[in-house]
Amino acid sequence: MSKTKLRAAVIGGGLGGSHGYAYARAEEYELVAVCDINPEVFDRFYERAEIARGGIGEYADYREMFAKENVDVVSVATPDHLHVDPVCDASDAGIRGILCEKPLATTLADADRIVETIERNGTKLSVDHTRSWIPSHQAVREAIRDGEIGPLTRIVAHMGGKRSMLFRNGTHLVDAVCFFADAEPVWVIAAHERGFEDYGPVYDGKGGKNPQYDPGSTIIVEFANGVRGMINAAKLTPQMFEFDLQGPGGRYWLTDQQCTFWKTEQPEGRAELTDAPEGRGYADPFGENLIPAVQELARMISDDVPSSSPAQRGRHTLEIMLAALKSQVEGSAKIQLPLPRG
Repeated sequence: MSKTKLRAAVIGGGLGGSHGYAYARAEEYELVAVCDINPEVFDRFYERAEIARGGIGEYADYREMFAKENVDVVSVATPDHLHVDPVCDASDAGIRGILCEKPLATTLADADRIVETIERNGTKLSVDHTRSWIPSHQAVREAIRDGEIGPLTRIVAHMGGKRSMLFRNGTHLVDAVCFFADAEPVWVIAAHERGFEDYGPVYDGKGGKNPQYDPGSTIIVEFANGVRGMINAAKLTPQMFEFDLQGPGGRYWLTDQQCTFWKTEQPEGRAELTDAPEGRGYADPFGENLIPAVQELARMISDDVPSSSPAQRGRHTLEIMLAALKSQVEGSAKIQLPLPRG
């Protein structure tokens, strides 16, 4: 007997089309509805989801959608600063799983409200920091945990290209550093790119639409376990997204497509990592990248497996970015974490 499929819905018809694509192609789900306050974006949703219009419900009010569609899982793909209400309302409505777009929120108050609500209700939630589900990234983290290069000590992370903005794409870079560091951040030092010297300490919410409203930034982060991350997001550099993970016994160099492993005792040698599947780049359409995320969310619900991109780490990622804004306006001062709530 086949398992009953989870009923999935999407809030946010623009970016949410990629989520719709994933649910429509993951065998664990039946995509039943989409919600947006602007009905004009539904055409874009169906185009990105690559599904025909007419097969799912359309709503302008997500509360009505929850009540009528008996939703099990929902994606929240609203603008960054509007995640908190639909996430918390979905959790309070008894929805079992949530995939929230990145960043988790744009203020710590909103992030804390999300974390507190899902923990109170027992709701499963993942944040769409998509590289958390790349097979080679997961395998390298396991190899580091197993001591393959000794204790991890340094992470050097680069992102380049015109959309290397802190809150738009930089959140992926910062979160991936947290993914590999495997510990809580304890302090941050930052310096933004030229032209953003006075940007901060509050994010103005315009990121994602135009690079002039969201800085690239160079950030140093110290983690509680001694790992130090050097994060560089720079627009006036070649397009790239890469990590150099270093310990006393060797290093891993990772991109979305490649993974290379060096051992310290073989300084002249270089060998491809053999115990991890090859990485994959971001697929086209983008929704292909979300299929592993929604499949894991189904297992989180059925088997209580942990999230590869949990809400608490999403909060750490946001806190690092907000601390970077604060550091910049204080003359690249060292900002101790945690930041004051609010």
